[in-house]
Amino acid sequence: MKKTLLLTTALIGTLSILGSAQAEIKVGGHVKLAYKSMEGLSTGAKANSGFTQERQLDFKSEGTLSNGMKYAAGFSLEQDGGETGFDGGETNYVSLINGNTTISVGADSAPLNGDFNIVPRAGNAMNEEIGATTSTSPATHFNTQLKYAQDATFTKAPTVVSVLQKFDGGAIAIGFAPRSDDNLNKTGDTAVPNLSGKSAHYVAYSGKPVANLNVYAEYSAQDKNGTELQDGKAQSLGFNYTIGSVQFGAERADYEATDKTEKEMTEFGVVMKLSDNATAGIGRTVTEGKQANGTNEAAKEKVNYLQVGYNLGAIGTQLSYIDADNLGYVATQDAKAVVFKINTKF
Repeated sequence: MKKTLLLTTALIGTLSILGSAQAEIKVGGHVKLAYKSMEGLSTGAKANSGFTQERQLDFKSEGTLSNGMKYAAGFSLEQDGGETGFDGGETNYVSLINGNTTISVGADSAPLNGDFNIVPRAGNAMNEEIGATTSTSPATHFNTQLKYAQDATFTKAPTVVSVLQKFDGGAIAIGFAPRSDDNLNKTGDTAVPNLSGKSAHYVAYSGKPVANLNVYAEYSAQDKNGTELQDGKAQSLGFNYTIGSVQFGAERADYEATDKTEKEMTEFGVVMKLSDNATAGIGRTVTEGKQANGTNEAAKEKVNYLQVGYNLGAIGTQLSYIDADNLGYVATQDAKAVVFKINTKF
């Protein structure tokens, strides 16, 4: 149920490798390059600009088991910026499929969970546009101050056991993480990992209750450990609605962290399909915070953005202008950014 008007790059090819009589391995991936120019944060701060990059290989296998059930399994290898190795914790999963029911074990792959795109945009979410796509200074000029996040869930990155049930008009997913910090960072012959995180769980719904209306809702929670002050909770509710070539939507997410700080994030977005290849959109995010003692943060963080996307078939491009006020809840921290991004899938 991804939004229909966001211009994404078409899949232009897949390499298949015969792995056994039962399975075929499919290899794909993507490359993203962006040029970012950012200025602000404080009076007299110099502007920063430069290229960022991301590249990823995706491996996927699907087939039928000896008992007649279907299965799917896969993993991804991701490199951001100047990393010398791959991120091996990116999208690892094994799934058993029986009709409309899927049971999975995976990390960074929980169904319907985490970074679900319900707000219509003509480009990426703000934490991706100005977020840590590389460790060099252009990307960290003000992303480290950004309080808005596309998701505030506790079960996106850890290893989660999940069940996805599809039905006419939607789907429901539930998931459980025995350890909330278990991100598959131990080798297979290592003794039981020494993990400090407690359990986490979530339930999410994605559906289309009436024509042209998409709805998404999620609740997740994490048990506290010995050093944390409370259980963590996160919930979100969002929708989008399409009228002709225009789609609009909104999402509200509330996050209660284990250190008793809180965030309330609201985002609005409108996109218009200008042609078969071009989409334009505007949006606004507002993030309010509370300190551990219940005191409201001094200022609300506000981010306004304008995005244009153009799909060339094998290659997709997007241009974003971002105007941010009160980053990190600090009234004197304002910033602007222009991001041009080009990406391709293979």
